[in-house]
Amino acid sequence: SEGKKFNIADKSVRYSMACPNSPGQANKLYEEFISAQDTPMKSLQESLDVSPELLEMAWEEATEELDGEAHADLTPSSFVELVHAHAASAMEKYLTWKLLQSDMAHVFFKEIKSHGRIVAFRAKPRKAVDNAKDMFCRDQDNEENELCFV
Repeated sequence: SEGKKFNIADKSVRYSMACPNSPGQANKLYEEFISAQDTPMKSLQESLDVSPELLEMAWEEATEELDGEAHADLTPSSFVELVHAHAASAMEKYLTWKLLQSDMAHVFFKEIKSHGRIVAFRAKPRKAVDNAKDMFCRDQDNEENELCFV
């Protein structure tokens, strides 16, 4: 940006992350971010080490915390901490954000938006998950997905 300021509407921003202070680290993060944008779903799952079974377990844990009630919101950071028990790096947060927007993740979570930007993912109630999973597995594109065998 070379010191210039831009006026961009909040709803036009899909994702934002803090920029490292040093130019070298900032460029490295930018390059990782660019390559991560085109990452296919299978590669996302592998790089995050999140299987469909683990995604379902995370949903169960999120709903368990509220005694089976829905409305358990997860951010990409809290999802990584829940699943892997460590703080998420900037790239892990972005990859998790992408994963949680997938059709498979929408079986368990819905997007929560603030000013048009996705800020969290809310765990759905069990009945909604059962119905969404049934519909997801009926789709010919998903019939070989591991989620349909869990």
